[in-house]
Amino acid sequence: MYDLVIDDTGTGKLTLKGDLTIQHVQELKQSFQDVASQAKELHLKFTDVERADLAGLQILCTAHRSLVKGGIPVIIAGKVPAALREASDAAGFKGCVSDDDQSGLWTGG
Repeated sequence: MYDLVIDDTGTGKLTLKGDLTIQHVQELKQSFQDVASQAKELHLKFTDVERADLAGLQILCTAHRSLVKGGIPVIIAGKVPAALREASDAAGFKGCVSDDDQSGLWTGG
C-alpha cells in the first residue's frame, strides 16, 4: 500500500500505491504518522491509484493539513491521479484550508 524512504537529510519519499479507500485507512494513517515522526519534508507520489473514497480523502486531508501546520512541506511528485481528483470533486474538496499550502494536492498537482 505504501513505501516510505527517508534519506539522511530528512526528506521523506512516500509512494501511495493502490486504492485510497476505507479498506486502507489504517495503512494510510500509519504512513503519514511515520512521515510526521521522521521527516522534515515530504515528497508524495501516487502509483496505480484507481479508486478513492471519502474515507481516503479525509485521511489525506487531515494528514496534509497536520504536516503543513507542523512545518513539514508536502511536495507532490508527479501527477495527482484522476481517481483522486474525481473523488475530491465529488466530495466538494476545492482546496486546502491552509492559505500557505502550495503542494497542489487538491488542485491537481
